[in-house]
Amino acid sequence: MFVGRFKDDKGFTLLELFFSLFIFSLILIFISHTVPLLQYHDYTEEFLNEMEWEVFVNQVKSEIRNSDKIRLTYNRILLYEDEKLILYEKYGNQLRRRVDLKGHEIILFSIASFSYQKTTKGITIQVERKDGTVHEATIFIPPHIEVEE
Repeated sequence: MFVGRFKDDKGFTLLELFFSLFIFSLILIFISHTVPLLQYHDYTEEFLNEMEWEVFVNQVKSEIRNSDKIRLTYNRILLYEDEKLILYEKYGNQLRRRVDLKGHEIILFSIASFSYQKTTKGITIQVERKDGTVHEATIFIPPHIEVEE
C-alpha cells in the first residue's frame, strides 16, 4: 500500500533541489544572525565600573557648565546653580550626589578614595576603586564661573 503510492514518481528534480537548497540557506542565514543575539553578554565588573565612571564624568561636566559658582571643600564638590546646591561627596565606600542637601543618589560604588585638584583651567577629579583601579578626569571650567577653595 505505502510502496504503491510512490510508483509513478520519477525522482527528485533539479528545480526541487534548488528550492530545497534555497530554503536551507535561508534557515542557516537566520540562525547565524540570531545565535549571537541569544548569547548572554557577560558584563564584567571592570566594564561596569568604566561605564559608571563615564556617566559620572559626563554628569559632572554638564552640571559644572550650568553652575554659577563652585566651592571645593574637603572631599566635597559643591555646585551652585540658580537656587540649587548640588553636592558630590564620598559617603562610606560610595560617591553620592545630593541636591539641596536632600536625597541620596549613588553615583559611584566601591570606591576607596575620592580627591580633586584645582588646575589653572579647571579641576582634576581622581577616584580610586577598592580593587586598586584609578580613574582620573580633568574638567574644564569656563572663566565666568567663580571657583572657591
